[in-house]
Amino acid sequence: MAKPDWGTLQQQFLTEHAISGISPKEWCEEQGLKYSTAKRYIKIANGSANSQKKSANETANSQKKKCAKEPVRKRDISTAQGSEQDNEYDSESTFNLHSYGLNDMQFRFVNEYLVDLNRTAAYKRAGGNGEGNTAYVGASRMYRNAKVNRAITDALADRERRTQITQDEVLKLWWDIATADVNELTEYRRLCCRHCWGFGFQYQWRDAVEFEEAKLEAAEKKKREPLDVGGYGYDDTLDPNPECPRCNGRGVGRAHFHDTRDLTGAARRLFAGVKEGKFGIEVITRNQDDALKMVAQHLGMVKNRTEHTGKDGGPIQYEDISDSELEERLRELGYGRNKSQLNEKLTDS
Repeated sequence: MAKPDWGTLQQQFLTEHAISGISPKEWCEEQGLKYSTAKRYIKIANGSANSQKKSANETANSQKKKCAKEPVRKRDISTAQGSEQDNEYDSESTFNLHSYGLNDMQFRFVNEYLVDLNRTAAYKRAGGNGEGNTAYVGASRMYRNAKVNRAITDALADRERRTQITQDEVLKLWWDIATADVNELTEYRRLCCRHCWGFGFQYQWRDAVEFEEAKLEAAEKKKREPLDVGGYGYDDTLDPNPECPRCNGRGVGRAHFHDTRDLTGAARRLFAGVKEGKFGIEVITRNQDDALKMVAQHLGMVKNRTEHTGKDGGPIQYEDISDSELEERLRELGYGRNKSQLNEKLTDS
């Protein structure tokens, strides 16, 4: 193993220490270095520390002398207390990625993931090895790490706090819900039946274990023993065989639910949770019709108006007609002739 370049590592530490104030021990742990060995080389420069300490002491002494000569004013006390509270609030609310105990690879992955929320691309940009499915598996393993996932969640929440909410953003949220593709949450798929890809379109088993379990179950229930002439290797994710005589190439309908942990964008906003009941799992979504209606109202495309005045803002004019004329008009519309029937019709109207 090559000997570490302590001079270069010390310069890297001083640079990060000047930015974030990280301690030598924390920095060594992030870099994967043994602190008991590295502490002889990785340390805060004495000259810098002494000069900062000397400057701080001189400032404090000058402030003490000034305060001794001048009377203390009430507004000075309140201002100082408010400043301390503000600093305390800022320090608590400021997101610091260094506080999650991530190693160098994990640190880079989180930063890259926050760019476009693409775990595979972030994994490659962070220096991960592999292509295709190998890169996806490595990226997923990195993303599922407890510390990494918590850092990403907190970083996204911090980004939302720092983002100012505007009418345009609210409108965009409604539009995303109204136009989200439900197929990103759940799908109804037509997939192959048990006979589609079996030898001679016979019943196909997943493997020998499933076949043996079926034989034991048949023996216990004293039923006819099953056959394995259709072979093994049944995969219920394959498309139907268009020549299958059992399903006529239509396959079998199955519901499929996507992993909601991977949802992003509009689909993430549409998703509202899941519910398990006696009929199985139900995906709960926000109402897309209501969201579209909110967008239309915001754009002035839908106006719900009720007129409470007559023409040109005046009172509503009612036509003054006699009882006989009223009865005649109602009779033309097919209503009853006697007064009780008229009252009943008018009440129903």
